[in-house]
Amino acid sequence: MEKRLKGLASLILATILLLTNLTTFAQTDSMAFTPKRSQPTFSPGKITFRSYILPAALIGIGTATTIIRVRDNNNKDVVLNTTKKEPGMFAQPENYTAFSPAAAVIVLNLAGVRGKHAPAEQALLYAASAGLTAAIVYPLKGATHVLRPDNTDYQSFPSTHAAIAFASAEFLRREYGDQSIWYTVAGYAAATSTAIIRVAKNEHWVGDVCAGAGIGIASTTTAYWVYDKIKMHLKHKESLHTFILPAITPEFCGVYLTRSF
Repeated sequence: MEKRLKGLASLILATILLLTNLTTFAQTDSMAFTPKRSQPTFSPGKITFRSYILPAALIGIGTATTIIRVRDNNNKDVVLNTTKKEPGMFAQPENYTAFSPAAAVIVLNLAGVRGKHAPAEQALLYAASAGLTAAIVYPLKGATHVLRPDNTDYQSFPSTHAAIAFASAEFLRREYGDQSIWYTVAGYAAATSTAIIRVAKNEHWVGDVCAGAGIGIASTTTAYWVYDKIKMHLKHKESLHTFILPAITPEFCGVYLTRSF
């Protein structure tokens, strides 16, 4: 257990260093266009291929370590532990830390602190991010069939809690990261705590939470990228207006479709 936690701490440190370097590159590019504006560290910039370097690295590390470990233990006979009892949903701290960055967005909105998008758009973006995360994680769990450290089942890789936690952290960063570094630090601290708790409770291997973290970050990044593309497409067609009105007369019922250019 201690060895796994030390390995996770090393990976977290490497992740922070990588994120710092990527942010420096993004700020350098941004300064070329807006030299007078000073952006906080870890501020989210325009989504490019660089935005996927960190999640790709986490997924790669998690996948590689899992393949090596499974191959080394492939010949061992395993008896599933069916006696372990899980505490209730509300008694598990990782359930709170995983969603706390997303909850922080709601609290900030209620406090009058505006993010990059309106609350309705934020809800849509987070739903898209969480949906994409689930659409990747759950099929992978069934396909990879990796045994948990506590031998309870074969649903270990990747970690759902870590995926949701880091998707939430990236969501908070994308909405408020350009206002203060502390929003990003708080969100990623909560996500990292979630990963540590899952490993400490013997629910996941380090590779599981690394891959889950990468999937979560990539899912939120992709949700924002797609949303920006859709908004840009609609902006070019803002002169086109469509109205649908109900039409009810004694002779028929229907709708009127009106378009103006």
